[in-house]
Amino acid sequence: MKLIKFFLLILILVSCDKDESDSPLQISSKLIEMEGEGGQAEVSVTGNPWKISEIVNRDGNVTIKGDVYSDNEEHLIENKRLALEGLGQLNALWSNKGFKIIRNSPTSLKIIVEENSSGESFNFVIVLESQGELKEILVSQKKSQGYQFEKIEYFLKENDGDSIYKKRGVGYKFDIMASQEFSFNPINGVDVNRSSYYESSENDAFVWIKQDSVKVKFPVNIYEDEITYSEEKILYTNTVSNEEHRFQNLSETVTLPKGESELYTEVEYRKRKISYVLHLLNNRTNEPKTIEGIWIEYAPTGEYSIHWQN
Repeated sequence: MKLIKFFLLILILVSCDKDESDSPLQISSKLIEMEGEGGQAEVSVTGNPWKISEIVNRDGNVTIKGDVYSDNEEHLIENKRLALEGLGQLNALWSNKGFKIIRNSPTSLKIIVEENSSGESFNFVIVLESQGELKEILVSQKKSQGYQFEKIEYFLKENDGDSIYKKRGVGYKFDIMASQEFSFNPINGVDVNRSSYYESSENDAFVWIKQDSVKVKFPVNIYEDEITYSEEKILYTNTVSNEEHRFQNLSETVTLPKGESELYTEVEYRKRKISYVLHLLNNRTNEPKTIEGIWIEYAPTGEYSIHWQN
């Protein structure tokens, strides 16, 4: 009896191997494991013809939507169910994770996974199909362990520096019995404070600061292409921060005529653009990481003019 069971087991195993080898669709790997920092892998695929029928989010068991590109990088479909019949590329990119699946050969797939800063593991399945048969490639990515801030450096690119513009400031209307003097701060009103923020085209430029917010030095002046910095620090963020301008104690005195009169100020502002590179250290590998972007500031220069309405 034991001998019969033994031969039956061998028969089943041989049969399974035979079925697998006879399959019209063969893949070199069914599981790809990635670290939180991301990376890329290549899977050999045989089967004629074969296609990517869908991409499934394993954690929620839902079909993933994204963008589809042709093999010459023409954008074909936006924010739709991901599927690909022939050569081309599938992209699903979020602010804190994402992937690209590139098929530039009839016999292979390149899988590129972005850094996973979502705080959770990321698991998705690539479903391949050939002649009615389905095969799955599971991509399992750990969560990123984050970064430590090391330093920030500022530098001037070709289009960086200061640009000047003017806009209307505060206005006053009067109707008085006799001429008199009137004192006021000409740099006053709505949106006159100094505002600044950081801007970057890199997807993960600000994700890591949700847990590791830091304050950094910032520029206060540019003179002959040299940058000087404040002794204070500001938060590294893409959210606009506002601070009082340095002309709070400025005062202007005018003589008002008898009867009705009206005046307004025109205030000069400076837009300042300075490029930066942020230096970080990976908490898991201690490897360096850099993020590039632009620091932008709007602030009054202190120059103004007073205009009387007729």
